[in-house]
Amino acid sequence: MLPRPEPRDPEDVDDERIRELLEEAETGWYGDSAFFGAMAHCPELFEHIVAAFESFGRGANVDTALLELMRIKVAETHQCAYCATVRTLEVREAVAPKEDAVFGDVDEDELSRREYLAVSLAEGLSTDPHRFSDDFFAELGEAFTEQEVVELLLFASLEVGLDRFCIALELQPTDESAYPDDVDYPLENPRPKTS
Repeated sequence: MLPRPEPRDPEDVDDERIRELLEEAETGWYGDSAFFGAMAHCPELFEHIVAAFESFGRGANVDTALLELMRIKVAETHQCAYCATVRTLEVREAVAPKEDAVFGDVDEDELSRREYLAVSLAEGLSTDPHRFSDDFFAELGEAFTEQEVVELLLFASLEVGLDRFCIALELQPTDESAYPDDVDYPLENPRPKTS
């Protein structure tokens, strides 16, 4: 037995719905099934988590590209090699030019106001959420509705926890994906290693 649970492969899963979700992960989502494959050990929870992720980013101001900027900031902050390497395929090209503004010190000049605030929120949740001030929430309220602020908080909170899930497993991209299958923990260089 391996010391850490290994991601499940679609062909090794009996449940048709779980196999379907894993196959979708190979060509959609991140173009890699390792993250979903790790969660597939708990099929019922896995289905609920996927459903939750599918619920995010449907509003006018909270779209998938904004959430992706938040996701990669959380990954960099936690030094999660898997999460900082893979990209949400749907918005990879749109987000790529903004990555330099997200990694390291967040560059307010290179991001829209909403992007800057959302990425700052993700960073704060990753480092010390006790430091959020009423003034920061007032700024969020100028750019987002109350519902959108809650969506950003929920998304970033899930990402913080799931980053730590990936780190604990030292999750690696699959051999079948376009990503390298030997990312190093903790993350040294928060850049995707594939174009």
